Amino acid sequence: MNLPTPVEERIKDEEYGRVERLVRAGAARSVANLVRLAVGEYKRKAGARKLMNLREVPMSEARRAVERYLKTHSGAVWPEEMAEDLGMDYRIVLAAVRQLLEEGKAEEALPKAEEIRA
Repeated sequence: MNLPTPVEERIKDEEYGRVERLVRAGAARSVANLVRLAVGEYKRKAGARKLMNLREVPMSEARRAVERYLKTHSGAVWPEEMAEDLGMDYRIVLAAVRQLLEEGKAEEALPKAEEIRA
């Protein structure tokens, strides 16, 4: 599976001018500092634990990694969690999980019944 290559993005002069005005106004010490602050704010708002570089791996390697992960993590595990911990694209991890489910090498966790108390 080939992942799409990123499209080169360029900041328009007008946008960069706004960034420079923010720095001159004291929002940050430098453009680089403002970018770091903005990324930190993005992570906080998105609730992301970390930004990561996803590595491209063949499906066979992804399957082995997912199998190892499931053996070392007891209880229910979400594919999103596995993808983040393994540093792999979520779609590759999900495809590996689906194959393992079909082969009976993994099982889908049943939702917990809600406990109702009087």
